[in-house]
Amino acid sequence: MKEVKVNVSKPYNIYISHDFNLFKGLLEKYKCHSLFIVTDDTVYNLYKNYFNQIPYIIGLKSIKPGEGSKNINTVLEIYNSLIKCNANKKTAIVAMGGGVVGDLAAFVASTFMRGIRVVHIPTTLMAQCDSSIGGKTGFDYNGIKNIIGTFYQPEFVFTDVSFLKTLDKRQFLNGIAEVIKYSIVCDEGLWDYLMQNKRGLLERESDKLMHIVHKCSKIKAKIVEEDVYDNDRRQVLNFGHTIGHAIESYFKFEILHGEAVSIGMVVESYLSYQLGYINFSDYQRIIELIKNIGLPVKIKVDDIEKLMEYIKKDKKKINENIKFALPYNIGHAIITGDLKENFVKNAIKYCLGG
Repeated sequence: MKEVKVNVSKPYNIYISHDFNLFKGLLEKYKCHSLFIVTDDTVYNLYKNYFNQIPYIIGLKSIKPGEGSKNINTVLEIYNSLIKCNANKKTAIVAMGGGVVGDLAAFVASTFMRGIRVVHIPTTLMAQCDSSIGGKTGFDYNGIKNIIGTFYQPEFVFTDVSFLKTLDKRQFLNGIAEVIKYSIVCDEGLWDYLMQNKRGLLERESDKLMHIVHKCSKIKAKIVEEDVYDNDRRQVLNFGHTIGHAIESYFKFEILHGEAVSIGMVVESYLSYQLGYINFSDYQRIIELIKNIGLPVKIKVDDIEKLMEYIKKDKKKINENIKFALPYNIGHAIITGDLKENFVKNAIKYCLGG
């Protein structure tokens, strides 16, 4: 089992393994003897035998899978379930699922009884590499993604990479989008690894999965340590997300987060090229990697003004200008907060308007 330590004000460990049985030992180590499980119907049906192995369960709430459940009504349902099973301050919520489950469960944990413990068992590549690390919680409201939320660090994260072999192809690629993001703006070595190991990764070879999950966890942990509350360095991880979140909202969350981020990375890489931060060759290389992995690089947007309205509602916006994290050569990034609306709109027209 590999470990990654996240050194924030409340330090915690990410445990990465192939063996789910190790989770029980961690429950004893952290004295988690009252557990409330939050999961979704897909995960519950796939892993019923895993739930049977977990001791100390006082209650379980399974939600409908997908972004459609990431709302205030689901939050209230989880609160009610906690109350019905007499959860208390010693209860730990265990979030077993993907990003939606993790974000919701952690938000509830941060607010129920003014805060109870949360443990993450991420089951998707997206959650294992990104969303389970760093303490961001929340839900969508009024059609705007993640507009309500908190920062709340987990007790620990237990990542079993064997879960990734049961994902359908679309969900697996959904998570690869975040891995590509890390490689473009954080780590040129990871970029090289993806270029050299695309086939083995797509075939889900165990050593390849362990390598990228461990690598991305270390990258995310280091960035979170430098900027817990997303005010500076951590914003590089928003690459692809300003446009991506708007695309998700525009299409009413009918496309997956990673698919939207992939398209967002293409548009935002074009912005970077236009500003001179990357050359045209790197812009093309980014598009080719995303395409060769099997992710979308384009989607037809008929109403660019409507898409711009979602972009302008982005929580990273500063005054009237739009803030972006853009690649600055492969493996590095720059934060820019002064892009004019027309400049962004022209990039969207170029990439998505035809």
